[in-house]
Amino acid sequence: MILAGIGLTTWLVWALIGAVGGYMCGRLMTSGGVPAAVNVAVGIASAIGGGYAFIRWFGENDYGQTISLCGAVVVCAVVLWCLSFIFRRNGGDS
Repeated sequence: MILAGIGLTTWLVWALIGAVGGYMCGRLMTSGGVPAAVNVAVGIASAIGGGYAFIRWFGENDYGQTISLCGAVVVCAVVLWCLSFIFRRNGGDS
């Protein structure tokens, strides 16, 4: 089973990528309606999911590990961008 083959370090790096991505998204998107804790939680979940999906597709070799880290970054960024786009506030007077 591939879950047993993935080391704890890989899971922690995926979570760290998601936490940093979520924090950066919360700081950059000042007009968003999502709290920073939600950004971090969604970032962690999406980075772990993306990293796991990419390691399943490319295998557990060194090349697959690198691709899974890049996949975690990309999936985290796309999910957080979609989240900020969906929950953004209107800038006008209402």
